[in-house]
Amino acid sequence: MSSRQKNISDIFIRLSEHPVKDTKKEILFSELNSLLSSGLDFSHSFELLISGETDRRTKAMLQELYNRVISGYSLWQAVENCGKFSKLDSGVIRIGEQTGRLNDAFGFLTDYYNKKTHQRRLILSAVRYPLIILAVALTVVIFMLSVIVPMFEQVYIRLGGELPSLTQWIISVSKSFPAYIAAFIVITAGVAIPVYIYRHTAKVRSMMANVLLKMPIAGTIIKRSTQAHFCKLLYLLISSGVPLLYSIQMLVDIITFYPYQRSFKSIADALQHGEMFTANLEKYGNLYDKKLTAILRVGEETNRLPHMLDIQSEELTKSLEYSLKKLGDMLEPILIVFVGALVATILISMYLPMFKLGGIIG
Repeated sequence: MSSRQKNISDIFIRLSEHPVKDTKKEILFSELNSLLSSGLDFSHSFELLISGETDRRTKAMLQELYNRVISGYSLWQAVENCGKFSKLDSGVIRIGEQTGRLNDAFGFLTDYYNKKTHQRRLILSAVRYPLIILAVALTVVIFMLSVIVPMFEQVYIRLGGELPSLTQWIISVSKSFPAYIAAFIVITAGVAIPVYIYRHTAKVRSMMANVLLKMPIAGTIIKRSTQAHFCKLLYLLISSGVPLLYSIQMLVDIITFYPYQRSFKSIADALQHGEMFTANLEKYGNLYDKKLTAILRVGEETNRLPHMLDIQSEELTKSLEYSLKKLGDMLEPILIVFVGALVATILISMYLPMFKLGGIIG
């Protein structure tokens, strides 16, 4: 290896610590798709992509990818070894290379990251204002319990007399508040640290996945998102001529959410023994909706499985975007009511003794 190539490789290794942003991936894959679709071969397309790149770090990364490809690596291997792309990226590119439909693979990744960015913006718009409300409310409540309530307590101690039960309870919470905060920090750290250390083990991955899937709104969103990716990827594989069994096996390395990854392994084993695809899909009713499995069963029985997968991926994506919009509409009023009730409870508890004192004076 020449000194110039070695220097580029060193730069590449240092840059690989940080993954490429989704918006940047969308641009890169879109440009490659356009270049390949215009009739240019891969080599000329990649050279044009490198020459047109203005960001120094991205340019160095693309140059290293190109050097690895011309030295004998497959593009998907170069992308996988890069460390800046996901398994989904390398897996889809691998499909494109093996089926001779690389431009379709880049088109899929462009569409995927476009929708992912759009969905992320929907989530941010849905939770941004509620999170601001929640943060302000927590600040106000902490200030009231730490400063305001102790001030009222000193006044009532000097006045004497028995305080209402609600006021006594709020004062006791105020006194114990530092202990509650310390206990919360200790418990959170005690749970988070072991989970982080053993995050790659099957037990922890299964536990975290079960927690996420059982969450009221987030669980539904995660299921729909994963099912949409499953349908779209399986459609891309089967329509490219990849056998169903091999397609399911490839999904194990692409969709890494633990319950679905485990279901792919089980379904692949069943397919090897001659069982029906949708019959095994129905065994995981907590992961795949009944409507989805019923429609895919029709597609499998009528030999139109790729068509049904394509339709379901679009429907699930639309349903997911609707759920994200609905999330924002629900969170805002719920948090406003919750915060209002919390602050009102503290204020009323502090002023109740004054009302009682006013009645006695009257």
